[in-house]
Amino acid sequence: MPEDEKMQTIASMIDDVHSWNTDFEVDGLPEGTRTVDDGLVRNAWIRVMAVMPSIYEGGNVLSPGFGEVIAKSNFEIKKPYGKEGRDCDTDYDLSYNSKIVHHLNGVEIGTGEIAQFNTNDSLLDFRADLVIDIALNVDHYRWKRINGTRKCIFYRIEQRNEQTIVSGEFQAVSYQPNITYSFNVQNQYYGITQIQFNASNYSWFRLQFNDDDFYEERTTEFEPFFNLEPYYILNFKPKIHKTIQFQGVRFQNDTFQVTDLRNCKILLGDYFRTYTLPCPLQYKPLGLQVFTDKTIYEPGEIIHVTVLPKIPVLLSYGNETVLVQGSAELRAKFGEHLIVARVNGIEAVKAIYVTNSSNWNTFWGILGFLLVCFVFYKVTVRLVGGAYDLWNS
Repeated sequence: MPEDEKMQTIASMIDDVHSWNTDFEVDGLPEGTRTVDDGLVRNAWIRVMAVMPSIYEGGNVLSPGFGEVIAKSNFEIKKPYGKEGRDCDTDYDLSYNSKIVHHLNGVEIGTGEIAQFNTNDSLLDFRADLVIDIALNVDHYRWKRINGTRKCIFYRIEQRNEQTIVSGEFQAVSYQPNITYSFNVQNQYYGITQIQFNASNYSWFRLQFNDDDFYEERTTEFEPFFNLEPYYILNFKPKIHKTIQFQGVRFQNDTFQVTDLRNCKILLGDYFRTYTLPCPLQYKPLGLQVFTDKTIYEPGEIIHVTVLPKIPVLLSYGNETVLVQGSAELRAKFGEHLIVARVNGIEAVKAIYVTNSSNWNTFWGILGFLLVCFVFYKVTVRLVGGAYDLWNS
């Protein structure tokens, strides 16, 4: 299935969510976050704040397998002071640097507060490391007697290096539903095309006909919620809410009737992606058939007629012609043996027999009916045989 990488449904909110979840200053500890003291490092913490885009559903964070991961961190450095050991004086010169390193399933994917990712893995284990490197130069001074005077003079320089790593983890699940669909042109009659469309595992779909007519169905809406006070990270969770919009299309259940198929296309969407496909408009006419509830009728008896497929057709019997769809009731007339259905130049004929009160007339009538059936059979065989040869030529 070809994929249009433009994301919909959540797409319209992505920019706003990104700005909200990244454009803030770190001030305070996010709820549920632990701090670490190590060496000269105090109150160090790191938190994976969000994976974007994502949806919270059923206790899981759903990701399309690509996007950005955002982490925030903070720490303090406690600079040493005071004299060490036998020193008469000690000076400290401290420098440090820090960075955030992102990993996905054990593989480094970037540095900085934001890292991009793209994976086909079904489980996404994110880890963000706050790496703090400290370089400390210690100048030691010792007492020394010079010319009888005791002086505190430089003794030696000592270099000390420390590294502290604090980690935060976040887990998401890849969301790649197997969207399936079927699109079949069932019939074409009187300028109308009848389509049967089914789809499953979708969040929304749209059938687009020409530039104006469409049918769109959505199964889900998205509710915002916030977590990780005091930063109030913006997230979304789905809520089942079916909505339908349409224009210029008649429909019932999974059957649609349209008049203009120009530029027809199918759009299928999950929470994150949109798939755009052309409409398979191939049409092989279905066989038109006429059925009756029985074959022999008394004059005036009701004939229950069924026409398949259930599309509007002109149904003729005797000198009467009516427009029907699917079924009709006719009154039997003596001497009228043929019921004819017509649509788009296609005909289907059903032969019946209407009895007469005279047994002798009935005998000759049945004989005549059988003759009509035989002639109709021979003509049908020739027509069907010719059509078959033409179809396979």
